[in-house]
Amino acid sequence: MTINYLILINFLTYLFSLKLFFSFFKMSYSFPFRHADLYSFFFNFILFSVLSLVYYPKFLIFFLIININLFYIFFHLINMIITSPRTKLIIDLKSKENSEISISQYLMKYNCKVIVNNRIKRLKTSGQIVEKNKYFTLKKDKKNFLYIISLVFSFIEKI
Repeated sequence: MTINYLILINFLTYLFSLKLFFSFFKMSYSFPFRHADLYSFFFNFILFSVLSLVYYPKFLIFFLIININLFYIFFHLINMIITSPRTKLIIDLKSKENSEISISQYLMKYNCKVIVNNRIKRLKTSGQIVEKNKYFTLKKDKKNFLYIISLVFSFIEKI
């Protein structure tokens, strides 16, 4: 097995494991990372660290760098698809069933209410906000990354 094949297999395995872990974990978060992304990264890094130690011991750090880059690329690519309205529109128009779509049809499917509900769902899933009696509050916890960011933003806003 050459190093090039091992790199190619690493890439393909990363794609397959990402798909597999998304089928298990869906979009669950440990903020700021999705569980599927984390598990896929660790699975591939451990698997290809062992394989590199067996076949190419000098390339262990190389496989660490490859898997960190794959994690970075796919994490941000999936974030872009999830959060960007332009990307959502492009994907919807590209799909075979929606080769043409009117603005009124599209607004029924994807509007401000849908966008806000999706964001609230993500914030609740990640434990960043808490819902009580249909009201939302920011979880005030030192482990809550969003709370720390809100403190920084509040400080900067006062300056």
